[in-house]
Amino acid sequence: MIMREADRRQSRSLVQDDDLWERLRAIEDKLSLIIEILSPEDSDGPTLDEILGRLVTLIAAQNPMLRRIDLTTGRLLDIQEGRTPRSARPDDEDGADA
Repeated sequence: MIMREADRRQSRSLVQDDDLWERLRAIEDKLSLIIEILSPEDSDGPTLDEILGRLVTLIAAQNPMLRRIDLTTGRLLDIQEGRTPRSARPDDEDGADA
């Protein structure tokens, strides 16, 4: 009787292991497909370096606007918190208009 119970437990354990391995294989297949889709061939589009270079250029082009937003937000926080509003920084070319 004890042997049968041990055999049943081992059998359940093997079934659970097989189920786990099958799930892991399915996940691996899906990840491989995602990686394949996200990794274009050389002729299929821009390289990662080209994409990152373009993003850096776009962000750099937005720098004056981002600085103005930062200054305006800082002034609003100063007013809300009862402090004297900060003035434009000397290196801010558009500071007087902000």
